[in-house]
Amino acid sequence: MPYYVDGPLWSSAFAVPSFIVDQHLKLCGGAALKVLLLLLRRGGDADLGEIASFLNLPQADVQDAINYWVHLGVLRQTQESDASQPSAAARTSAPAPVLSYTEEEDQPEEQSSSKPVMRMERRRLTTREINEMGKQDQNIAYLLQEAQGVLGKPLTPVSTDTIVALYSYYGMKPDLILMLLQYCVSMGKDNMRYVEKVAASWMEAGIDTHEKAENEILRATRRQSAEEQIRRMMGIYDRALVSSEREYIRVWTEEMNCSMELISLAYERTIEQKGKLSFAYINGILQNWRSKGITTVKQAREEILQNAGKWKRENNPPAPAKSAASYDMEELERLTYGTKE
Repeated sequence: MPYYVDGPLWSSAFAVPSFIVDQHLKLCGGAALKVLLLLLRRGGDADLGEIASFLNLPQADVQDAINYWVHLGVLRQTQESDASQPSAAARTSAPAPVLSYTEEEDQPEEQSSSKPVMRMERRRLTTREINEMGKQDQNIAYLLQEAQGVLGKPLTPVSTDTIVALYSYYGMKPDLILMLLQYCVSMGKDNMRYVEKVAASWMEAGIDTHEKAENEILRATRRQSAEEQIRRMMGIYDRALVSSEREYIRVWTEEMNCSMELISLAYERTIEQKGKLSFAYINGILQNWRSKGITTVKQAREEILQNAGKWKRENNPPAPAKSAASYDMEELERLTYGTKE
């Protein structure tokens, strides 16, 4: 039985390149197709937040879908001067664009703010290329199967491309890639942009073995735990820590080895003396205690009491003692009133 679109609906229509239906409809996921149709309907004029809200999808999934079509050459990012150009085009012969991962947003939390991000540029792998590579290397099929289990969801074309690239392009071992994925999932950040950036930070740090990866994950987990404890201690719930605050915490917990109790006491002293939160003031207190060899809360409280007593003595000197009387009161009365014994 033939089907057709009801006539009145054709009064409002938009074009979908036949290339998309002929070559990609069978391969693309539902989210990727929805995102593309919405972009075509709006002439490419929509940001991630708008698309995610309209389609009720996570922004990470929307970004993956856009990356998928960009990699295939269906979509391209335009410069400001190209605003009048259409943002979607069927480019059957154009090579996949080279993407640069140097953005600062979504920076891995375990990476120091002063460390440069590795610039990673590569051509995106097509589904056909990945299938051919899988036929020649059984590790790829194993890696993709295990990765799907770690992520807990089917692999998208973008996630498949990223995982295979980590193995074939960057030379990471399969067990290292799976550890990386497990770590990112535990952080609640399993989008592929974040995964690839963490991989870059690992490679820059020379993390290329299972043991080194375990140590890095342990270090990063401890740092995150310390940051969360201090955020709760200081009542910081409405914002993320800025890089300078995270650096203070790193110094206190990793270089100075301050306990949470000692940091808490320094925070209390800061509020008492400044009336507001100041990481720099807390740092000054902790550095002062460290210079005096104070490493425990007991020692710090003793030092506080000693300083309080010293301040009281200096600012509240004792009243002068009354001089002893140099006369006899009875004799004074006798002389004044003429009284006799």
